Amino acid sequence: MAWTVETAKDAETTFALGLLDAVRERGFAVANAIMDKGYDNGPVHDGCNARGVCPVTPLRETPGVKRGDHKPRCCEHGEWTFAGTDYKRQATKWRCPTGECQPKSTWVKADRMHPLIPRHTERSKALYSSRGAVEREFGRLKHEWAMLPLRVRGIERVRLHADLTILAKLACALTNARAAPRAA
Repeated sequence: MAWTVETAKDAETTFALGLLDAVRERGFAVANAIMDKGYDNGPVHDGCNARGVCPVTPLRETPGVKRGDHKPRCCEHGEWTFAGTDYKRQATKWRCPTGECQPKSTWVKADRMHPLIPRHTERSKALYSSRGAVEREFGRLKHEWAMLPLRVRGIERVRLHADLTILAKLACALTNARAAPRAA
């Protein structure tokens, strides 16, 4: 796990990739990054893909989205269907619904508009719905662990307060995990 404390004037998106790197350096295997709409931009998507992490974000309404650049290819047989992901190739495969077109399928390079886990799939929806667990934990940190009514001023003191609070929370979680009986 990793966290950072910055002032409100700093954009959160500039810290996402650094936090991913920090988590991986600590030995955690990160397969997916489930983020809110604010992280739906090219540099974050490209950075995640370069690190072997699949970003899962809702689509921000940009001029490209308004034009329909994010939609699957269409032919006279209908809208092409998702046919799988090749993580080494960093691309998704799309097929003609009837298979009559030539070529019958095509590879689309992964980017913000066409992520490795397409937004309309059940997998993407299930992953994004798990984001609620993180939001609940943020709520607990704010309301039960005194992160909301801060009594300190200055970024260094706020960082120290946040660090100590999160370390205490992690220590409690570790104690609970060690106390739980393991199934044989």
